[in-house]
Amino acid sequence: MQRSWLRAMGLSLVGVVFAPIVLATESIDWHHWEIEAFERAKAEDKIILVSVGMEGCAACGRMEALTYTDSGVIERINKNFIAIEVDAEARPDIGERYSDWAWPATIFMAPDATQVLAIRGNRLPRNFKPILDDLIAKQAAGKLEPDPKSPYAAPPAPAETELTRVRDDLRAQLDRSLNRKYGGWGRSGIGGEQSGSRLRHLYMRAHMYDDAELQALALKGSAGFLNSIDRVWGGVYIASFPAEMEVPERFAGLRAIPEKRILVQSNAITAFAFGYQHTSEYRYLDGIAEVDRYLRNWMMAPDGTFYTNQKSEPPDLPRNMSTHDYWLLDSDAKRRAYGTPPVDHAIYTDKNGEVITAYVFAYEATGNEAYLATAEKAARAILDKRLRPEGWVVQAMPNEAADNDVRMRPLVTDEKPFLTAQVWFGTALLALHRASGETEWLAAADVIGKATLEQLHDDKVGGFYATVPDATAAIIAPRKPFEGNGTAASFYYDLWLYTKDDTYASVAEDALRAVGQPDIIRREGRIAGEFAVALEKVTTKYVEFSVVGDRSHPNAKALFDAGLDVFEPRKALHYEAPGRYPDRGMPSMYICNPDMCSIPITDPAQVQKQAVAFRAPANSG
Repeated sequence: MQRSWLRAMGLSLVGVVFAPIVLATESIDWHHWEIEAFERAKAEDKIILVSVGMEGCAACGRMEALTYTDSGVIERINKNFIAIEVDAEARPDIGERYSDWAWPATIFMAPDATQVLAIRGNRLPRNFKPILDDLIAKQAAGKLEPDPKSPYAAPPAPAETELTRVRDDLRAQLDRSLNRKYGGWGRSGIGGEQSGSRLRHLYMRAHMYDDAELQALALKGSAGFLNSIDRVWGGVYIASFPAEMEVPERFAGLRAIPEKRILVQSNAITAFAFGYQHTSEYRYLDGIAEVDRYLRNWMMAPDGTFYTNQKSEPPDLPRNMSTHDYWLLDSDAKRRAYGTPPVDHAIYTDKNGEVITAYVFAYEATGNEAYLATAEKAARAILDKRLRPEGWVVQAMPNEAADNDVRMRPLVTDEKPFLTAQVWFGTALLALHRASGETEWLAAADVIGKATLEQLHDDKVGGFYATVPDATAAIIAPRKPFEGNGTAASFYYDLWLYTKDDTYASVAEDALRAVGQPDIIRREGRIAGEFAVALEKVTTKYVEFSVVGDRSHPNAKALFDAGLDVFEPRKALHYEAPGRYPDRGMPSMYICNPDMCSIPITDPAQVQKQAVAFRAPANSG
C-alpha cells in the first residue's frame, strides 16, 4: 500500500534503503501562508517551519513521501513547530523569496518570524530529525540566532549608481559563471530553468556589439538544448550533459535529468529560434518542432493554455526499473506498457506568458503561422477567463483536470495580483503586437500595465512588490523581487515605447534603481538574466521600426515582414499612422533610436541593411 502511494507521488524505490517503517497514525498539521499561522506560532512560542516546493520537483516528492510521513518527524513537528506549506508556482511571491534555496526549500523561523535557518534540497528522516532536535534545543535554551542569509526586504531608497555601471558589473558577474567549454552557465552549463533569460542576454550583447566570441558562446547554449530532446515524445528535459563530460553512472545512457517543466520548454523554443536566426541550420527548426509536438500532445489544455509540468515517473514503475531506464525506452509503446508519468494540470499565467513569448520568437524566426496561432489562442484564453475588471490577471484558477491530480500540496488559487503574472503576460501581449501588428494586443497590455501600476507599484521610491501586501506584511517585510522587477522594467520600457504614454516614461528605470543595490546585485547577479536584459534596454536604448502609411497597401505588409526578419533584441516593430512621420504616398519604414533615424525605406530589401547602422549604440558605455 505504501509503495502504491509512493508511485502516485512519482517516486522510485530503486536505490532507496528503507529503515523499518512504522506507519504513522497521524500526519503533519500543515497550514497555509496566512497571518493566522504566524500569530499562532507567536502565541504558542513555537518555531515556524515553511516547506516551499513545486509539483514537478522529484526531490520535493521524495521529501514528502519519505520524510514527512515518518512518525518521528511528524511527532517532532506537530509538537514543537507550526508547519506551513507553499506551492512556489501558485504563490510566485513566496517562491521567489526563497528561490535561493531551490526546491524543496525548508525555512525555519523563530516564533516572531525571524529566519534562523534555511536548508536546500530534500532530507531523509535520519538527516532531518537531528536538525529538528537541534532547533528545538536552541529554542528551549533561548539560543536561536537570526540567519545572516535571510531574504532581503525591499530597499528603503533607490540606487544612485549610474545604471551603465550597474549593467557592467552585472555583465561581469554573468560572464564569470559562463561555461566557455560547453556553453551555458555553471559546471555542465546545459539547459535548465534559469538559462533562458541569460541566453537571451548573451545573444543581445553579441548582436549589439557584433561580438563573434559572444555569439559563438550563445550558439553553444542553443545547441546544448538539442542534447536534451526526448525523441520519443518530444520536449526537452530539465538538463543534459555533453557527451564528452564525465557524469555519475546513473546518468549513463540518458545523460539527462528527466524532468519536463514548462519553463524549460519555453527556454528551449527560444534557444532554438535564436539559433536558427543566426545559422539557418535545420537542426534548430527540428528542435522547435519537437518541443511544439510535446506541448501539443501532453501539455496543452483544451482552451489552448499550457499545463505546468510532467513528473519523472509513471505511478506503477516496476521495482527493478529506474527512472532513467524508463526514459531510455525508445518507443511510445514500450513506455506506455509501464504507464505514463502524470502531468500537473495546474495552469499558471506567468508560465503561460513565457510560453506565448517563446512561440512568438519561433514565429519570428521561422515564419510558421501555426506558431503565432498557438500563441494567440493561449493569450485569448487567458484574457477571456483571467482578466479581472480591475485590469489585472489571476495567476491560477481551479480546473477539473487539476482537481483530479494527485498533488503534494493543494492548488492555491488566490484572487490577488502577482507581479510575475502581470509582467510576463504583459510581455507576451507586447510580443504578439510586435509579431502581428494587431492593436488588440497592445490595448490589453496597456490595461494590465495601468492596473499593475495601481496595485503593485511603490510610488515613493519606484519598483514593484511581488503582490499586494497582506496581513503577513506586518510580520515579514514585503519584498520587491529582483528578477521580477527586471521583467517589469523590460515590459514597461516597451509599453512606453509603443504607447508613447508618459505615464510609463520613468517606470522602467525607477524599477531597476529600486532593487539595483550593490549587495543585491552581488547576491543575485549570477542568475539575473531578466534584470540584465532590462539594463541593456534602458542603457543602450530602443530600436524602433515604424511602418507609416496605408496599412492595407501590400508594401506596408512587405515592410512589416522585412522588419520581422531582422534580429534585433531591442526592436519595437509596429504600424503607425502619419503624424510623427510624413505620409509619402507610399508606405515607408523609419528605423529610429533616440539619436538618429534611417532614411525613409520603401524597398523591403533595404530594411536589413539599414538596421545594421543601429547595431552598436554609441551610448553603450
